[in-house]
Amino acid sequence: MTLEAVREFVVPPELVDQTLEPLQEAGSHRYEAFVLWGGRFAGDDRFEFVSAYFPEQKTSRGKDGLLVVVDGEALFRVNRAFYEHGLILGGQVHSHPTDAYHSDTDDAYPLMTLIGGLSGVVPDFGDGGRERLSEWAWYRLVRAGEWATAGDETRITFQDRTDDKEGTDG
Repeated sequence: MTLEAVREFVVPPELVDQTLEPLQEAGSHRYEAFVLWGGRFAGDDRFEFVSAYFPEQKTSRGKDGLLVVVDGEALFRVNRAFYEHGLILGGQVHSHPTDAYHSDTDDAYPLMTLIGGLSGVVPDFGDGGRERLSEWAWYRLVRAGEWATAGDETRITFQDRTDDKEGTDG
């Protein structure tokens, strides 16, 4: 299974809020953070995110910058929680202290590894909240270790879902 055929990713506003909260909290201490998004197919080329999961993570600051590490057991818990709810880990969102871009480390060590999946990078540790969604950078996984900017063929739509609300705690 891949997400290569997906042309539209739907993100409900409450998922943005659930994502910004831990990113901003970590940012208040000058650390980056990761949030993972689970969802499901809503047609051949549409994928709807329905759940945000903040996995256990370790953050550090060194001479080369900031680093976030999510160990294998924490990733297993994420995947199990999504699987138990019939969801697919299709997206990751993380913060940067300044500009939103995919660094070499982001490319080499993603948490979301499904081809065609989505990676969002939030500038300034999420300061400004939803009002700065247009400044988030979006990428798609082309193949292992290779990300491409989400181009015009990919729509990221921020809207309420049409089905019932659900979530997984992380």
